[in-house]
Amino acid sequence: MFTLCKHDFFSKDMSTMPDLAEFMTTDEAAQKLGFTVVSVRNLIYKKKLESIRFGRALLIPKKAVESYREKTKGMKKNDPRRRK
Repeated sequence: MFTLCKHDFFSKDMSTMPDLAEFMTTDEAAQKLGFTVVSVRNLIYKKKLESIRFGRALLIPKKAVESYREKTKGMKKNDPRRRK
């Protein structure tokens, strides 16, 4: 029979806190991109924007936001080329 004591549970590194200086929230990314928070979440779910989930929060790397801005530079919000 397998038993799990407190010591065994806490000795495993289940998840570590990411360096928050490298990430932004969905709200910050929405402001930077000029979108709504819902639109940023849709980009994440469609795999157009990289993110990590830490607990209930979605954290977006600042590099991913800059990369998306460069990729879509000169395009309007509703430009069909953004969907590719």
